[in-house]
Amino acid sequence: MEKFNNMFEQVVLLGIIPILGGSRNLTTAVITTVILILTAIVLRLLSRLLNQDSLAGAHWVLFLAVGISLSYIAYLFSAFLYPQVYQHSGMYLLLIGISPLTYYGCKLNVSFADLWKRFNIFFLTIVAVSFFRELIGFGSILGRSFFEVGFAPLSSFQGAPGAFIILGTIWLIFRWIISANLLNESMLKIEEGTEIE
Repeated sequence: MEKFNNMFEQVVLLGIIPILGGSRNLTTAVITTVILILTAIVLRLLSRLLNQDSLAGAHWVLFLAVGISLSYIAYLFSAFLYPQVYQHSGMYLLLIGISPLTYYGCKLNVSFADLWKRFNIFFLTIVAVSFFRELIGFGSILGRSFFEVGFAPLSSFQGAPGAFIILGTIWLIFRWIISANLLNESMLKIEEGTEIE
């Protein structure tokens, strides 16, 4: 298996900023995923409405402007609807607007089914990272504490470095599963013409 030549690794690379910042807890992970998916779908619809050839490559500037605007609107809504998410991960909600995974569906050779597979992989990855990050870093799941009063959570897992350690561990486990042939590699094979360029 070539390095970074499957959907899981492609999604991790393209969506690393929202995964690291939006995985503080399970609630934040779900909100981050919903914002990313809604922004990506609006951008995909916009990309299908525009005649990209007539814009001579300038269509990406328009996509970026719309993507950043949508992520800013989501940022403002999160401040009103979910103040805890806004307080701890608001900046990362803004960064969804510059995340490459958000714009992946704008490529003309990417089908909606391929894009949806990547959304599912993103969701499963961010939920796994947030589950372990909340459990190890805060000693709770969905705000419910599972440890005795004297338990001191590992505070290094409360920030983005802890998310990076957990994401790296998940990636290593994934690589081991592939190398041990416990998972069919063709299930995550990248479609022709949709590689990271």
